[in-house]
Order: sequence, then structure tokens, then C-alpha cells
Amino acid sequence: MKKETWEWIWTGFAILLLAIVVVTTLPQVFTVGGTSTVFSADIPSNTPTSMVIQTTVYAEEYVFMVEEHGGGIDSELVLPNGTILPYYYNLMVIHPGQYLNMTMYAVMGKTATENMYIPVYNSKYVVDTQIVPGLTQYAVWYAGTASGSSIAEGAYAFLDGEYNGPWFSYDVGEILVIPASGYFSPSDINSYISSSNAAHSNGLIGDPYNPPIIVVSGSSPVLYAVSDKYAAFNDSIPGPTFVINANSTATLKLYIPTPDNDHNWLDNYTASGTPEPMTGLYVGVYAVWWNGTITPVAYQMLNSSTYNTYMTFTFKANAPAYVYGIIYPAYYVYNLDGMSNLLTGEQAGYLMSLWGTILVEG
Repeated sequence: MKKETWEWIWTGFAILLLAIVVVTTLPQVFTVGGTSTVFSADIPSNTPTSMVIQTTVYAEEYVFMVEEHGGGIDSELVLPNGTILPYYYNLMVIHPGQYLNMTMYAVMGKTATENMYIPVYNSKYVVDTQIVPGLTQYAVWYAGTASGSSIAEGAYAFLDGEYNGPWFSYDVGEILVIPASGYFSPSDINSYISSSNAAHSNGLIGDPYNPPIIVVSGSSPVLYAVSDKYAAFNDSIPGPTFVINANSTATLKLYIPTPDNDHNWLDNYTASGTPEPMTGLYVGVYAVWWNGTITPVAYQMLNSSTYNTYMTFTFKANAPAYVYGIIYPAYYVYNLDGMSNLLTGEQAGYLMSLWGTILVEG
């Protein structure tokens, strides 16, 4: 038999196998990673609506935009310039025992396939769901355990589990489980630290995404977070999770060195193809209130005079939690010597890594 005949046979065989795969998997093709039935499967039918937060996730390079409504939570982020956004960046807010009922989209033209990955953390479900451009994906996360009890209140990382570009490891967020009223109790904090340590010594060994927990007691705690050449506070993305006492007067000191290398997204490229340190970004402390509203408490502008020095923020700890640092993404473009274009390739996206959370114990 001629060589060309064998080539046609093998080509036809490959096409046949592909057709078989398409036909047998067609019902799942358009809901890769999570179907709409996950709602009824993972949320018990007798669950009160007050325990379900309808959550919409928009994924793009390299950030998650999250909009929440229900269960006493309405996402609202107030920026220092007065702009009010109806969503968070790389953050979810939930009360203990509630469900995040997630509908997820990849923003067309602004990302490749992404993945919503939330490890167990002693919670009932692991979320590992593809987010494919042009498709709608679904997932549920429960702030509770398999036995039905509430998960320990605290800050838990979620991340993009799918490579979608060189900065994908910076696409990390936190689920902030806060009390429905009041502050974190000492037992809450102990449970959170204990469960986090247990997770890191078992299923999350070597996990680089869950930040260290630093407890700073007293009526005048001083908190330090120092960035490195990779734009990470204390070698962690997000930065460390601090625990302070309610009604204390806290001082937060943040140090960001002038960026000088391509490992740091703060060293952004201009249209002419030369890198320059970013300026004009708000760095600050923001209160996270029980209803999900986030408001600025203290802030400064990142510029040539605030690089290479400790930016100091003082605030009264009267909210249940805070987020600190640069809590909204900046647009980064890699454009070495002006060579970036459609022909040679482009690399751009929204980035944030210099941020973290503060829990208030009372």
C-alpha cells in the first residue's frame, strides 16, 4: 500500500476519534468546569435566601472582578477619589455559613481561559472550575464544613489555577469571612489560626498563596509590610493577614522600594518602550463593613517621594476587617524598546499584588 494511502487512513482515523469525542462530550462542552445544576446540587433546597449570596465573577488578565448581592452583602468599593464601584477586585466577602452562588465569565478579548480555584480549608467544597471565554461557568462555595457547621472566620485565598500569561501567579484573591455583626471573637481567631495551620501541614503543604497570619495585640499596634523586587509584601501575595484588637489605634507602615526590573509590575513601560516607575496609585487602608461596603480610611499617593520610605497610616479599628495597600489593579504593558505589537506579540493586563487584610478581634 502506498505511503500516501496510509497517511489518508491515519488522518481519517484521527478525524473519526475527534468526532467521537465531540459527540460523546457535547452536553458538557458549553459548560466546561461547572454546569448550572451545581446550584441545586450544592445548595440544599431548604436553604433560606438570606444564606445565599448571588455572586458574579468577571475574569480577565490578571484580576477577578466580583459583584455580590444577597445575604446582607452588597458589593461596593469606594475609592479615595470618590468613585463608587459596584464590585471588588480579587476579593469576596461572606458571613459564616453562607453560600457564594457564583456565575462566572471570562471577559472577551481580555483574557485566555482562566480557572477559579478555591482549596478546601476545612470547608465543604473544593472549587476547581474553568472560566472559558464565550461560555458561562458556575460554582458554589460554602463558608461551612461537610458536617454543616460554619467555617472559621478569616481570610482564605482563591486563585487563577490556569496559566493565562506570565503574571498569572499574581491573579490571587481572598475570601473574607467576617462576622454578621460585631468583631472576630478570640475563639474565632484561634479556630482560624488552628485550621490554617492544619491545612498548611496537610493538603496545602508548600502552598505559596495563603499569607502568614500575624497577631499584634495591644491598644496601639504597629504593623509592618515591606515589598520586595517582585512587588510582594513580606514575600506573600496577598500580603500578611494582621489581627488587631477592636477600638485600638493602629499604625500601619508600608514600604515600597522604587521598582527597577521586569519582575516588578510597578516598573511599567511607556509608549516609547522604556520602563518607568508607576505613580499616581492610591496606597491606603480601607474599612470592610458588615454589609460588604468598603470605604477609605487613610491613604497616600504613590510617587517619587513615597517610594523608598515608610508610608504611615493611623486608624481606629472600629470595622470588623480592613484591606490595605493598593486594592485596585493598575494597567501594565510590557513594551521593551517599543517592539510590542500585533505582529511580534503583546503582553498587557491589570495587576495588583501589594495588598492584604486586617481582622479585628473584639
